[in-house]
Amino acid sequence: MTLSDRARSQVLKPDVDVDQFQKGANDRKREVYWIGFLQGALSSNRIESGEEEAILAEADKFVEFFEDPDASDLAEDIRARCFSGQNDLMAALENVINEKRDEIQSAAPYSERDEVNEFLGFCAGIVCDGLILKTEAEAMLSRFHDSIVLSSSLVFRNLWRALEAALADNVLTEEESEEVRAWIALLVGDGYVDTGIPNIGNSAELDEPIRDATKITLEGACVVLTGPMRMGTRNFIASEIERCGGEIGKTTTRKTDYVVVSSTASKNWRTTHFGTKIERAKELIVEGYKLRFVTEAALESAIRLQAKTL
Repeated sequence: MTLSDRARSQVLKPDVDVDQFQKGANDRKREVYWIGFLQGALSSNRIESGEEEAILAEADKFVEFFEDPDASDLAEDIRARCFSGQNDLMAALENVINEKRDEIQSAAPYSERDEVNEFLGFCAGIVCDGLILKTEAEAMLSRFHDSIVLSSSLVFRNLWRALEAALADNVLTEEESEEVRAWIALLVGDGYVDTGIPNIGNSAELDEPIRDATKITLEGACVVLTGPMRMGTRNFIASEIERCGGEIGKTTTRKTDYVVVSSTASKNWRTTHFGTKIERAKELIVEGYKLRFVTEAALESAIRLQAKTL
């Protein structure tokens, strides 16, 4: 009996969306990210060239996710050119930020996770026009100085260092601005002006997963699973990995060799909204540990290949 045959009764339906498993958490991530995005767009204290189009695109995407009336009204007003000028638009954005923050905090107080996701949105709002101004760089650096959560995260360490170095002489050169932009792009992707793609729900450029099963060695390996797996239940997958000489880890640690990203979550795993296991894996990779991300399909193939040799 093949792996697929034995797993068949446990396989999730093909149209399962990972958001259905963690809808509340994912919705909050996007809402907090939206707040951060608008704050980032406002951080230069003016609406720069290309930012209005980017804000409209993000508002449309937010409406698509939530049918949010505030975002819908904002998008309609931008299209209809209802704002008398920059100050009017900026005031409208501030209102959206305040109303959405009140709504979110009434559901639950801000957590460290919220702070991280808001900062990621903040970075996306800053980079949406493809340029980093001195006021924007200062605004990002100020957040690092004010937050233990951000300043202690290895995920953001390179961006923080680039900002500190760039602003040490209180001048942001074109070369320094580009370096900061590049570090932001690694976290949240390039801006709307460069891609034409809204950032909410878009992917960040984290480490590529292993897709070639021949590059996976399960014997003696510690494997961590993330998200619901189509190939079977976690107990079933754990038994298959153990049959190949590996072990399952509950959390990502320095012992972890592979972090497996489920196929149902593949469209979301590299998003700007880090899951705990993936964020920790990223931090360890930055520290120089050998662990790698692996696709579920590659894991399934690796189990098949290595089980044949037993």
